[in-house]
Amino acid sequence: MKALMKMAEGPGHLEFRDIPIPEIGDDDLLLKVSCCGVCGSDLHIEDWVHPCDPPVVLGHEFAGVVAAMGKNVTGFAEGDAVAFRRGWSPYPGTQSNGGFEGYMRAPANCMWKTPAGITQAEASQFETLVTPARAVRDMGKVKPGDRIVVTGVGMIGLGAVAIAAIEGAEVWAMGTERDLAERLPIATQVGAARTLVFGDQALSEIAEWAPRVWIEASGAAAAVEGASNVVAKGGTIVSPGLGSGPWNVNVGRMSFNSISLLGMWGGNIAHLDDIARWMQEGRLDIKPMLQSMPLSEWREAFDMLRRQEGVKVVLVP
Repeated sequence: MKALMKMAEGPGHLEFRDIPIPEIGDDDLLLKVSCCGVCGSDLHIEDWVHPCDPPVVLGHEFAGVVAAMGKNVTGFAEGDAVAFRRGWSPYPGTQSNGGFEGYMRAPANCMWKTPAGITQAEASQFETLVTPARAVRDMGKVKPGDRIVVTGVGMIGLGAVAIAAIEGAEVWAMGTERDLAERLPIATQVGAARTLVFGDQALSEIAEWAPRVWIEASGAAAAVEGASNVVAKGGTIVSPGLGSGPWNVNVGRMSFNSISLLGMWGGNIAHLDDIARWMQEGRLDIKPMLQSMPLSEWREAFDMLRRQEGVKVVLVP
């Protein structure tokens, strides 16, 4: 079968190559991979900004169908559609083989059956959506009636927009000029009350009402700096974005106004049941964010993400 692998340390070293179907242990499932999403962290692995343990098959946003089971596995049957519920160690896609392959090994206790009415492409994003859910619910503690800002309209940012709107907040979403054609309209579609292009004019408008919560999902230093200048007294800036380099923040204003800046990594699987229920009820619709491509076209999919075209590509083996 074909797989996309990181073969060595350092920038590059990605190969689309033949590997054998993996063997499984007594507590494992063998999955026929339905699809696997391309994440920004996959680009960071290619660039060697984010380390991994090569040689390894990339991809951690996967869903599949049970093809075989270890002898100790209960609660599943061959043919069940399943999705990634929680990670395992060594983590798939970085430290052990992930989902950019035709078949993969997965511990049964880390998977769950895809809930009824949810496509496999949608199910592949459970692993992604627990991150904005954590940002909105656990870190930002967004409440009904809040007026909040989300910067960045990739999958994490759009997920935050949608979940905050479900929680009853009025959400202002900010992107860049290149987001005007596709991503900002999707932000409106999933629940944003206002969309803006990031810049001095937008910051001035937001400063007039001063948000209690600002979710910074772009990773852009300018967005963090802007947030530090306009968030309300006692407010919170949550940063689930994969930024790099130093941030110039208004520490004096943040200290004087008791503003918190919270970094976070990863999600909280406690929110998965709510995410699935919202999808089933039609309240959380991520279909406009998804685009499927063959796994063999991984290079174009990676380049699309670098160009910020579309939102989320899921690769199909």
